[in-house]
Amino acid sequence: MKLSLLLFAPFLLLPACSSSSPADHSGTDAGSDAASDAHSSPDTGDAASSANDAAETCNTLVNSASSVSIEQVASDPPAPQGGTIANGTYTLTAAVIYTGPQGPTGASGTTQTTLQVTGGTIQVVSDGDPATRTVTFTTSGTSLDSVDTCPDTDTRPGTYTATPTTLVVELDGGEDDAGARTLVETFTKQ
Repeated sequence: MKLSLLLFAPFLLLPACSSSSPADHSGTDAGSDAASDAHSSPDTGDAASSANDAAETCNTLVNSASSVSIEQVASDPPAPQGGTIANGTYTLTAAVIYTGPQGPTGASGTTQTTLQVTGGTIQVVSDGDPATRTVTFTTSGTSLDSVDTCPDTDTRPGTYTATPTTLVVELDGGEDDAGARTLVETFTKQ
């Protein structure tokens, strides 16, 4: 199953995931669905629009991030703290799907994403589809709201924690028969 993290796309901001062979999830594939749901646009059935999105290059940022395993953790996500998002280039260093206290655990694919933050704009390059994305964002308290400006106009609410060297984004990962999911992506400033 294709995972597409939108960091701001899914939240932000951003990023995209690709799926490798999923681990045993005790009869569920909640992790793959959560990451995919959190980061992909609703399927409107418009094949021409999808083809245009995939073909459009939104930026020339190079994806310098290493591939990161997406891990499912059976607990609630950490509380967001807010903060000031520093300008700079960030690479994804962790991706965790919190599945709740009774949820599944284990590996759930891989992802690779690089962000460049300048003011209220984030350029994204990832191994997902689309490979590049441009996002504008606003913050208030611990809330982070993002709007894609390229290749589409998706909006995504999320929460965040920022320090001078990290950006942690929390996004709704959807829900399935095993319960609600929260995707937490950690980006480290380069």
